This record gives sequence, C-alpha cells and structure tokens, in this order.
Amino acid sequence: MTPEELARLTGRLAEERVEFVRLLFTDLLGELRSIEIPRQRLKDAVEQGIAFDGSSVGGYASIADGDMVLTPDLSTLTIHPALTPASTSTEEYAVAGVIGDVFTSSGHPFSGDSRCILRRFVDRAHAEGYRMCAGAELEFFLFPEGDPPRSAAQIAHRAGYFSRSPVDVEAAVREEIVLVLLRMGIAVEASHHEIVPHIHEIDFEYSDPVTTADRLMLIKFVAKAVANAHGLKAVFMPKPISDFAACGMHVHVSVFRDDRNLFHDPEAPSGLSRTCHHFIGGLFDHFAAMTLLTNPTINSYKRLVPGFEAPVNVAWGFRNRSTLVRIPATKAPGTSTRLELRSPDPSANPYLAFTGIFAAGLHGMTSETEPPPPIEEDVYALSEEEKHTRGIRPVPSSLTEAVDALEANEVIRDAIGSEAGAYLIRAKRAEIAEFNAAVTDWERSRYLDI
Repeated sequence: MTPEELARLTGRLAEERVEFVRLLFTDLLGELRSIEIPRQRLKDAVEQGIAFDGSSVGGYASIADGDMVLTPDLSTLTIHPALTPASTSTEEYAVAGVIGDVFTSSGHPFSGDSRCILRRFVDRAHAEGYRMCAGAELEFFLFPEGDPPRSAAQIAHRAGYFSRSPVDVEAAVREEIVLVLLRMGIAVEASHHEIVPHIHEIDFEYSDPVTTADRLMLIKFVAKAVANAHGLKAVFMPKPISDFAACGMHVHVSVFRDDRNLFHDPEAPSGLSRTCHHFIGGLFDHFAAMTLLTNPTINSYKRLVPGFEAPVNVAWGFRNRSTLVRIPATKAPGTSTRLELRSPDPSANPYLAFTGIFAAGLHGMTSETEPPPPIEEDVYALSEEEKHTRGIRPVPSSLTEAVDALEANEVIRDAIGSEAGAYLIRAKRAEIAEFNAAVTDWERSRYLDI
C-alpha cells in the first residue's frame, strides 16, 4: 500500500469514528490473540510492525529471546459495525480489526505462526501448479449465560433442524451475528438451527485456505461478542453435554490447476477423477496424524463416538453421510466437484487443520495412493466383520492416539514444521497428563461409595 493509499485508509477510519484497531493473530493451540492500538498508530504498524513479548504466548519464544513483531495484513481489515459505548463517558466509537502476521525480531516470518504455516504450504503448492480451495460448515452452541446444561434432561426448548419460530431468541441472535458478518464483508451463504436445540450452523463463501481460515477466526470472534451482548454464550467446545449431540466443522476441499478442477473427470462414470481418488487415499493414509490438527482436544474424541451421526469409520462414499468423506451432489460438476471431510470440529486451529488436510491429500495425489472402494450403505449398520473385510477401520478414539500418530508421521510434521510439531506434541501430552490427574464428577458418582 502506497503512503497515499494508507493516508486515505486512515482518513476513512476517522470518518467511520474508528478509534482503535485490533491486531489479531492465532496461536498454535487455536486461541485468537489481540493487540489493540489507537487508530493513529496504524501507519507505524504497517511500516514497522508492533513489537510484543512472544514468550507470553505458548509455543512462540523463550523468555531469553521473546521479542517478536506483529504486522497487519490490510487486505483483512474490517470495521466492526456496532459503535462501542465508552465506559467512562457518553462518547461512542467504532473499532476495526485486522489479522496480522508474526515475524521474528530479525524480520523473518515466524515459523510458529499458524497463519504463516498455512500460507507457506499454500505458496509451495502454488509453485507446483496447484490452487487449493476450502470451505467450512461452522457449528456452535448458543447457551444462556451461566453454566450450560450438563445433560439432555436439562434442555428446555425443542428447536431442531431448520426450525424457526417468532419467539426463537437464539435464531434472532444468530441473525444478528450474520448481519454483523455481512457488514464486515464476509459473504455468508446460509445459517440455520442444527438437528437439536442450541446448536447452530453458519455457512460462508468458499475461498482459498488462508482466507477461509481467517474468516473462521473472525466468525468465532463475532459470534462470541454478539451472543455476549444478548445474554447468551457462544460455545465452540465440540461436546459439552455427554448424552447430547456435538458440534462439527465439516470441511469442503478441492484442488485446481490452470482453472481446471482436478477432482472432476467428465469421462469417468461417476464424474470423479483418479486424482480425487488419490487425494482421498492420502487423507486415509495420514488420517490419524492429521486428526491431531482437525480434532485437537480431549473433548474432540467424545464427539467421535457411535450414536450421534459423527464419523467413526474411515470410509468414503458419494452422497453417504455415514462416511468420513463424501462427495456432495452438485449441479456444476466442472467447477464445484469437491470432497467433504466430516471429522473436523470447531475447536481446531483452522490454519493448522487446513495445512494437515491438504498435506495429506496432496501427498496421496503425488503418490497415487488408492483408497478402498466407496461405500453406499449405512456404515453404522455394518458389523465389525463386514467393516474389516471391506478395509474400513475406526477413526482415532483418543487424543493420545492422535498425538502418537503425529509423532510418527513425517508428512504432516514436515507440512507444519518441526518446531510447531514438537510444541504441539509437548503441549498435548501435558494436556493429557493434566486430564488424567483430574478427578471428574463421573468418577465421584461411580466410585465414592466403594
């Protein structure tokens, strides 16, 4: 951006009564971080970056060398449409947000910045002639303030799939979330209640992986802020209620070369290319290791259990919602043929999740890895013997299994980088140890009277 363009931008922010700019970045564990600066400092942030203490962010730097720099990517700048009342006066102001990239003090892109990790992978694939696209169906809970329900028996209302009533407070809040996103320039395509009460879904425009990951982080941020303003709590924990449905984040992906969708073959009886078969083969080959990135919490694996329509079998089909991967129907196969991976959940760091998904799939493409044959029956109804005969194995059942798989998998570790991989493995092993040492309500109920 030229000095003249930057001056026009800051002038427009002043006209919009923007007083502060939030520089946003996502740490390796998927938490959105923010450094807030006065609008007048945006020029300095663009030209020099904003220094911060990286040793205070897990996985970033040691206390002996913690100086890091956050530089805004102005293509992501959005103005939050609601004016914010100042707490100490009657003055109101607006706030802008911009996603930043993290650099070391010597000016190099930081290898532990998850956005940098994804962009580095995308650039490398682009140099090989691939253009990757990603979309996501983001599900989340809207609960009343306070403790969320602990069991299905505590769920009061009965709103379900696509429901809408004039007194549906959650739907009204969801609509306001969508309105804010639209005003921020995020193209929402649809939103609706999910199959059970309190779960909602927002679908938005398909794009390149970095842009889609950026939008996912912004949508989570907006959902939490709007819900909080209305006395609700937006929750992205996959399964907060043990005997209730969970939230997923189905991911849609495709790969292009020279504007040609490599997943589509008009000569194939199914319309699906061998390249797409090989991408699926790569997903299945590296699925256990990739799962640490798409399902990164202990709670994630309480969603991936039978009985709740979550994918629990490594299988694929053409329109089969009981499989891990399915090929959705489309009226424009030349451009829209894609695959849907149904295992990811909203606790994932989307930058790392997309890196893992595309790393696995592209490795399958280059290695011409063949997946097992597609399944068109209800996989949940197959016996264990039938699944074994047809090469259908279970998805990882625990965070421990996924951590062990990542540690043994060079393809996924190389994609995210050795330092980031080592940090994730250490952090997740510590999380597992902490959980194993905790005494839960279930244990007290089960064993207190032994």
